[in-house]
Amino acid sequence: MLGIPEVDRTLWTALAPGWIALLTGHSGTGAPLLAKQFAHAGVGTVPVLFYTTYERTEQVQRAFRDFGWDPSAVQIVNLADEYYERVLVGGLEVARAREVGLTLDQIVAERPVKSDLATFSLTNRMLSDLAGIDSPFRLVIDSIDFFFEALPPREVTTVARQIRHRCQTVGGQALMTMHDPPHDRAASGLHDLADVVFDLTAEPNGSRYEHRLRLQKVANRPDLTHIWRAETGEDGWHVEDDAPAPG
Repeated sequence: MLGIPEVDRTLWTALAPGWIALLTGHSGTGAPLLAKQFAHAGVGTVPVLFYTTYERTEQVQRAFRDFGWDPSAVQIVNLADEYYERVLVGGLEVARAREVGLTLDQIVAERPVKSDLATFSLTNRMLSDLAGIDSPFRLVIDSIDFFFEALPPREVTTVARQIRHRCQTVGGQALMTMHDPPHDRAASGLHDLADVVFDLTAEPNGSRYEHRLRLQKVANRPDLTHIWRAETGEDGWHVEDDAPAPG
């Protein structure tokens, strides 16, 4: 499940074998660490794919090692780097060439042909990996915000639907993080589509921040929604119920 025993006990019997979860949490709340903890929880049982869209690959690997998790057991894919190298770099080359007075026809004639640039699709790049897996898997997208920047909102929802369908077909489990939710129908659509929705918050309390992990949605089980106090330790996130108010 999520990789936190107290949370996993709550969800264990409530979810079908294949499901998709959404984790929201603004910058500084620790959502990226929880995404890595979710990925690590699948190591040794199923293939694990971790798609990062804003961290360098070395940063992701170091974060895994810092908490005693083996990054070599996870397939880490840097979608942002691939998108930059195979799509944006081409656009920058064209812009620079136009500055020195070359026409588009001259640019096309003089530039080596790279067929993968024209056909590269951020969506297909990821979904092609899933198409090759015919057994349960674990997948993380950290974060889906990049998709909202690079794709039309409707296509982002379509990507999520395709991932959910694949999870249901082969019993996969997927987690998407959303650090800076756009205030539009597309973000609401992801909440509706997800089988489970978590929200990680951080509120100031004196000289420290108190974190809360909110289980906002469990498909068909509204009775399981819950709020835990959360803290990080040497092996990742831990949660516990708040102490009852003195009576």
